[in-house]
Amino acid sequence: MLAPLLHAWNLNLGYAKRLVADIPDDKMALQPAPEMNHAAWVLGHLACTADMLGAMVGVKPVCPPEWTTLFDWNSSPSSDASEYPSKSVLLKALEDAHAGVAAALAGVPESRWAESTPIEEVRGFLPTLGDCFVFVMAGHENIHLGQLSAWRRVQGMGRV
Repeated sequence: MLAPLLHAWNLNLGYAKRLVADIPDDKMALQPAPEMNHAAWVLGHLACTADMLGAMVGVKPVCPPEWTTLFDWNSSPSSDASEYPSKSVLLKALEDAHAGVAAALAGVPESRWAESTPIEEVRGFLPTLGDCFVFVMAGHENIHLGQLSAWRRVQGMGRV
């Protein structure tokens, strides 16, 4: 099952890159609707979430500690572009965090996937480490990439 999961993970990364390829830095935090998740927030959130997964299997984080409050699940995106790293920095973090998780998964013993999710806030709906990894890698990323696609369309940008 690991190969299909990693394939989906890699497809998500490619899609994320295509979704922001034509967006200039000064438009990355544009909010066409109040509190809408914008491109800068989505990329940073996905990078930090990948870091969170990586930490569960011993991968060194790539996102700076200050990104945690900027991009965590309780944060609210701001339309002030100066609050966010550049698109290239965000993409690099996402790529590196993805690569770290992908490289580590082959070395995770199968027995670990049945362990309890270490994040108490999500344990009720993602009870095991395996549940957490599959949801985040295949579901969570797609949710936010769909938001990014809608964000593009609201602005009249073409589909990707």
